[in-house]
Amino acid sequence: MTEIGLPLYNNLRLAPPFRYALVGMEADEFRTYSELIEESALVFPGLVLAEAVWQATGADSVFRSFTLGYVWKPYEGEAYRPLIASPELKNKLDELLSVR
Repeated sequence: MTEIGLPLYNNLRLAPPFRYALVGMEADEFRTYSELIEESALVFPGLVLAEAVWQATGADSVFRSFTLGYVWKPYEGEAYRPLIASPELKNKLDELLSVR
């Protein structure tokens, strides 16, 4: 994902206007706009916000300039965590932990 994440962020710099964007989001972690503007949802590295959205959230200064009119939490790349990404593997781990 990291290999395609960097070019996607580069393309965002030239994209038509948008409110927010994020690369590498798992479907179960997706946030709607109303969820996103809650401060607790602003923790994702790589999150790009329109400055108007950023100001509306009252988010802190960990956001940096991304391009004209946008700020972001710099992208950190992706790390595969199979026990989080796969409920089946998580269930197998839970079974191992419950056996004594």
